[in-house]
Amino acid sequence: MEMEEMDLREYWEILVKKKQLILAVFFVTVLAVTIYSLVATPIYEASTTVIVREGGSNAEAILFDGIATLGKNTAQNYIQIMKSRTVLEQVAAELGREELTPTALDKAITIQPIQGSDVLKISMQSPEPTLAQAVVNKLADVFISWNLDYRQNDRKAARLFIESQLETVEQDLRLAEERLQNFKEEQGVLAPAQETTAVVGQLASLHSNLTELAISKQEIDERIRQVRANLAEQDETLISSTTIADNRLVTEYRSRLADLEIKLSSAREKYTERHPEILSLQAEIEDVRRKLTEEVERVVGTETRTLNTIYQQLYGTLINLEVEANALAAREAALLAIIDEREKDLSHLPAQELELARLTRDAKVLEELYILLRTRREEARITEAMQTADVQIIDRATLPERPVKPRVKLNIAIGGVLGVFLGVGLAFLVEFLDNTLKTKEEVEQVLGLPVLGEIPDLNGAQKAKEKRSLLRKGRGLGA
Repeated sequence: MEMEEMDLREYWEILVKKKQLILAVFFVTVLAVTIYSLVATPIYEASTTVIVREGGSNAEAILFDGIATLGKNTAQNYIQIMKSRTVLEQVAAELGREELTPTALDKAITIQPIQGSDVLKISMQSPEPTLAQAVVNKLADVFISWNLDYRQNDRKAARLFIESQLETVEQDLRLAEERLQNFKEEQGVLAPAQETTAVVGQLASLHSNLTELAISKQEIDERIRQVRANLAEQDETLISSTTIADNRLVTEYRSRLADLEIKLSSAREKYTERHPEILSLQAEIEDVRRKLTEEVERVVGTETRTLNTIYQQLYGTLINLEVEANALAAREAALLAIIDEREKDLSHLPAQELELARLTRDAKVLEELYILLRTRREEARITEAMQTADVQIIDRATLPERPVKPRVKLNIAIGGVLGVFLGVGLAFLVEFLDNTLKTKEEVEQVLGLPVLGEIPDLNGAQKAKEKRSLLRKGRGLGA
């Protein structure tokens, strides 16, 4: 316990003795940090906020019976799409700045979801406040335009397909009504029997459902074709140039290597090249270098290729469409089996009544299908005319007036703490490197000669005497 107290006292004496050095380092550090903070280029930050609507509005959900394109992680998917190469290239092209490459924009732009909401905050820091404002606003505009086009292409394709089918069904209906009317006039009959009418009505309803399924299948097939075409234009992976610098293991290996090199330099001042400690440090350095090389090779070979978010999104949509197509095929097979059973109910009818029933059924099926397609066409037109995106801007970025960096007061405070640590560390280092002789024991040990005399430090002795006197008086007063 006494030894520990003596050591602490020695540490304190070193600090007191080197207080001028510590204060000098402290003031120099604070001064350097202050000068840097005052002369450093100010950095400005501009932000815009957008809100993400899950799956579109209620009106669109009612009018547009489409396939979900984003799933449950809508906000996260949108963040990745906004930072994709396709969107960033368009932002850079529209702003017309050569230095705004997709890589540079990806590093400068930050997109964060606001917790507990569907709001995304798009921010950028730049020495030019006007540039930061222009980039975040342009990114929001470009992404909303992309989102709108993405949704509108699907709506437009559905409308065009329905219109083409409507033209065909309208012609078929006109021909079916003419055939039915001619048959009635030639055969002199007005309507089938009541029982036959009921069966014909059932068959007409089943055929209408079957035709509706067929149209839905054709719509799905058309969407699948479009998605496959879009997939062919996208790369599955993209090259990323930041993964090596941001890799945790690479950073740790570099730091470890720097520490070992410092230790090796210090050891070489004390020992020869064949000393065990030198050899041990060299072996450890080689091992860290080998691991660093392997990690960099692994990053370059694998992690520098990142998934293309748009490709993954299209691929997920394609899977959903394929699943829907298979489900429709199963429903179609079930309807065909029921229709075959109902057709057998008409097979026992006389030839004239059977033909009348079939003509009536065809006309009725086409009429119901025509009404259905007209309704679907109007719904598609309304949905397409709405022209709404899943993302809307809440607040556009304004021109930042005050820089966010450097933060002068915070930097000075950090510089002060750093100055104290550097000063104390330098004081102990100087004391450790000081090889002068301070006591008679050290003189006898180094020279191997006895000490014949010692000159006392009168000033130090006087101060020590005064200190002891003050301590005695304090104890007397305390008693």
